[in-house]
Amino acid sequence: MYPLIVIRLHFKLKQNMKKVFVLFLSVISFTTFAQSTTGKIVVKKGQHFIVESSTDGVANLDMMGQSMEMKIGSTTKTTADIKDLKDNNYTITQIITDIKSSFSGMGQEKTFDSDKKEDMAGEAGALYKGKINVPKDVVITNEGKPVAATATSDSSTKKDDNPMGAIMDMIGGGQDNIASALFLVIPGGKKAGDTWQDSTTSEGAKMKRIFTLHSIANKEAALTINTIMDINKTIQAQGMDMNAVMTSKINSEILVDVISNLQKENKSTMDVTGTIDIMGQSVPITSKATSITTVKIL
Repeated sequence: MYPLIVIRLHFKLKQNMKKVFVLFLSVISFTTFAQSTTGKIVVKKGQHFIVESSTDGVANLDMMGQSMEMKIGSTTKTTADIKDLKDNNYTITQIITDIKSSFSGMGQEKTFDSDKKEDMAGEAGALYKGKINVPKDVVITNEGKPVAATATSDSSTKKDDNPMGAIMDMIGGGQDNIASALFLVIPGGKKAGDTWQDSTTSEGAKMKRIFTLHSIANKEAALTINTIMDINKTIQAQGMDMNAVMTSKINSEILVDVISNLQKENKSTMDVTGTIDIMGQSVPITSKATSITTVKIL
């Protein structure tokens, strides 16, 4: 009789343990997969961020039967402060604090370091004078849409005399778009496996993006963006007007905080094909670039 009671108690104990284990798995599954997106930026007035970006690119031009290669590398560091929150709009003060770049091609070798006084006093320093350590206020909605951008001091800038730099700046949007580097707003209610898209047109550029949300876990979303950008515009470099007709394909892997919609990391690769009209000649161009942007909260 006694052994039978022990067996029954043991059997009930195992059943209860199974129930507890199943309940535990349910809780874990809920906290891992039931996180949902809000579609809104959630940050506080006074928050301070550091945005660090690096880009390496190479372009090949076929001109007069000769192939020319140009290489560029750059790193930038930008501070961003949430200056104000009013009527669901965020005012962000950005300051580019550091720029380093290198360029080789067309018989030239150039480097620039904003920390060096001699570089800031030179030709390249004159190009960046209106950008480095100049506060600029950017206003966006809590859905990440731009409202306004104004420099708080004189920010007149000159055209980039570096041909490859001008091209890469045109394609990549330069260092002034701090809001897109800080935030990527995932529409509310999106879940793992969902896709969506958007498109924009401005200043001779048409862009279409397809988003895929791969996972949400531990308050972090992993997604990819496939971007196609068609460009038809005139740029200036070394005193020349160059009309560029290009198609850029950009693939980005991104990590986003689902609570704040802060873009924690963005790794991108870019492939460009097209032509540039220089001095009456149509010059084929291909280009490849990689970039990485990280955002840190201080």
